[in-house]
Amino acid sequence: MWVESIDLLLEKLQSQEFPFFKVKVISGAGQQHGSVYWSTTSQSTLNLLNSSYSLATQLKSNKVFAITNSPTWQDSSTSLQCQNLEKLIGGPDVLARISGSKGFERFTGNQISKICLQSPSQYLQTSRISLVSSFLASIFLGDFAPIDIADGSGMNLLDINTKNWDDRLLDICGKYSTHAYENDVKFGEELKAKLGVPESDGLKILGNISDYFVKRYGFSSDCKIIPFTGDNPATLLSLQLSPGDVVISLGTSDTVLCYTTNPHPTLESHTLCHPINKDLYISMLCYKNGSLTREYIRDLYYNNSKQNNEKDSDSAKWKWFNEILAVSSPDPKKYGFYFVHQEIIPFAKGIYRFFNKHMADDFKDMPESNIRIVVESQFMSMKLRVDKLLSDDRNVNKEVELVKKVLVVGGASKNNEILQVLADVFGVQVWRFNATNSASLGAAIKARLAFSKFMNNYRSDFNINDLSENGNELVAQPRQENTAIYKYMMKDYLELEQIVIGL
Repeated sequence: MWVESIDLLLEKLQSQEFPFFKVKVISGAGQQHGSVYWSTTSQSTLNLLNSSYSLATQLKSNKVFAITNSPTWQDSSTSLQCQNLEKLIGGPDVLARISGSKGFERFTGNQISKICLQSPSQYLQTSRISLVSSFLASIFLGDFAPIDIADGSGMNLLDINTKNWDDRLLDICGKYSTHAYENDVKFGEELKAKLGVPESDGLKILGNISDYFVKRYGFSSDCKIIPFTGDNPATLLSLQLSPGDVVISLGTSDTVLCYTTNPHPTLESHTLCHPINKDLYISMLCYKNGSLTREYIRDLYYNNSKQNNEKDSDSAKWKWFNEILAVSSPDPKKYGFYFVHQEIIPFAKGIYRFFNKHMADDFKDMPESNIRIVVESQFMSMKLRVDKLLSDDRNVNKEVELVKKVLVVGGASKNNEILQVLADVFGVQVWRFNATNSASLGAAIKARLAFSKFMNNYRSDFNINDLSENGNELVAQPRQENTAIYKYMMKDYLELEQIVIGL
């Protein structure tokens, strides 16, 4: 399907007379954690593609994939492999210090481990393992492209400190037999060979585009291919962050991203290498209880407060929700934790409310308090953890305000009342990122930087921010009286969170 989509995209562009010959450098972004398993016939097939036929036809007929169905980020079937990896490496904290994250089911190393044990013959027929990003780069390069260290950080295999594969993790994840007579097999070395050397230079010229694309679509034979990266790192590139900027994606789940100068992995966060700057790292917090939980609380109290609401539109419900947010204020006597789905930051589930530090079944002014608190509690959790990440990174007192600006993306970023609460909790301006297809934009910026570095006498004569379609829009200013209240509430919030974790 991925290969057919490349054919379809290029054919559509060709029908629109896209000037392929003008393209100088190609980069790209692929969904993180997915993996592709190339067969022993794949490299020669990539090297000798015939421009008279589609990619899909040739790759299928030459059986270039040892495994036809690629595992993706949605695969959560590797819990046993995660537990085994953490146990053998010395615990989840050790794994996080090495690879940037504790064991996660969707991470590629655990997917490889499952394939090794459940489908050893297919694994042994695999000559190369790519991530989605390096798979796409390989297609355009006409040869195996390396995994870049930013995307490779989402595998539980890469040492984010040395930016190379960790031999101990490779030995564990690459083991495809438990028989005593195969104890001498060097499983880790075999897996390392299948992965190839990770690429730490995100702007490196890997080579010219495959002759297939020159003949079939009219690309210039001098068009260069550089490493592709993951969708999350590419999205951050598109946002053009400055020190102290924090990105919050408000979607089905909520994600917080920021840059640090040193790796600070925790059991709650992910740490990734930066896709082009070797001196920076990406810290990422992922919350399961995002928009779906906000909607759950909205619907719960809307249904209790309205009659004949079956026909009420979603927009009518949000209007009601936002009107309550607009007139309500933070109350230091009231706290809530809304973990409708199993949360990982912190690890807890259930709905818990506190009044004057005592657990309560609900608040007397049920809709008003719950609607405000479900929003502010999510942002207070983010604020606490971002402050710790940045203060640890810069070795300064936590009282120093290190967050300078928040940029928001995602579906709920269109809700200005929610964003006002976000500005109040963080005490900084909130800006909305208006450009679409941010991962693709980040990949394009990466290609443009490579062109400027290697093709244009090392000049950087363009403003990257000009590449954003509509720029950023200031949508919320902090209300200092509310920010002061939230700052006072943080200590109690953290104490009550510890109580919830223990329940």
